[in-house]
Amino acid sequence: MQKSLKKPLSPQLKAAVILSCHQTLIYLGDLFRYRAAERLDKEPDWGPAIGYYALAASLRPDSGLAFHQQSVVAFEQGDYLRSTYYLYRSINVDEPHPNAIPNLELQFKKITTGWQKGDLVPKHSPQDPVASRSALLSWFIRFHSLCYNGQQFPGYDELEREVLSGTVIEIKGRTLDALLSKMTLINFCAQATAGNQFESKPEQHKFMQSYFFFLRLNVKYFTAILDVYFEDLEHHMQEHSDPKFLIDNITDLARHVLPALRLYSTWLLSNAHIVAARVGDEPIQKAMDRFWSIYARALSLMAFNFSFRELTEVPYQLEEDVDAFGLMPLDSDRSRKLWLNAATGQAKPKYNDEGVKRLSNDQEMLGRVRELLFDALLLAVDKVRNVICDHALPITY
Repeated sequence: MQKSLKKPLSPQLKAAVILSCHQTLIYLGDLFRYRAAERLDKEPDWGPAIGYYALAASLRPDSGLAFHQQSVVAFEQGDYLRSTYYLYRSINVDEPHPNAIPNLELQFKKITTGWQKGDLVPKHSPQDPVASRSALLSWFIRFHSLCYNGQQFPGYDELEREVLSGTVIEIKGRTLDALLSKMTLINFCAQATAGNQFESKPEQHKFMQSYFFFLRLNVKYFTAILDVYFEDLEHHMQEHSDPKFLIDNITDLARHVLPALRLYSTWLLSNAHIVAARVGDEPIQKAMDRFWSIYARALSLMAFNFSFRELTEVPYQLEEDVDAFGLMPLDSDRSRKLWLNAATGQAKPKYNDEGVKRLSNDQEMLGRVRELLFDALLLAVDKVRNVICDHALPITY
């Protein structure tokens, strides 16, 4: 057999090729974006621009350029949630986009203007099945725009309750799907952005206040999602006390929230020292105490109903892993297990990579349960174990 004459690319040449391909994809996305924005076609088509930017982001997820351009498209389409998501993604990477923070602040100002004019919440008939979800997304983005300013504002507690209760209602109605994970990632990035802003501008105390706003939101958001899952699992186990298979314990609601819970569990691994410490004001402390109580209770119930030894690890990156890849707020020694094979240290393939034989949806869901339990085990033997055990029985496997 004749040997291949191809020589492997040097790391420097490979990096240059990837950079060139990435820039080309951005240019192609820009051309199609201009075409749609200028209404050169009878029906503007944003699809090609979105596709090229998505390819560029997957090629270089450590660069904020493609994410920033995706935010521009989302803004043109009037989708403030996606636009905010991509702006935050373009900030919280190894190579942040230089205009992302100014554009984020500009967008928040426009959101404030839209809210004051009554244009932010879409007009829907009360009978419209998406009316409550649309209202929730508007409240969510409005709340973020206010918290980013780092100043106490009238109605803070009320708007926070509206966002949290609305999220729970939509979870129970199974209407959020992948949006729940996007909202989760926005929360992570908002806290990290405020923290980084305060580190670089310590004289501006508004960023410290903004950081605590978002820390409290993350703690309460995780608590709300985990609590609704706990109640659902507890009710399910009361009605099905002797399931034949582990998958029988995965409810419809669990399928809806497990990707977001897994992201929040990863966030907790990187932020447990903060959540377990006595930081912030009294409302934050109350939120943290309630979180640890529900966390220990929920994970203990999961450990009782899912045999950890029977759960199999998913050998590739799931959808939420791919979405979060390169995100700085989740980049810690422990959280990297989402993307790296523990045995080899090499990157796990993505779920949609060529040649990857994907597991069934049931197996992937059980894999998510395994990761939640494994994260809880890490925390239970770490410095935060006393915090967990003070609120409930120790987590055992």
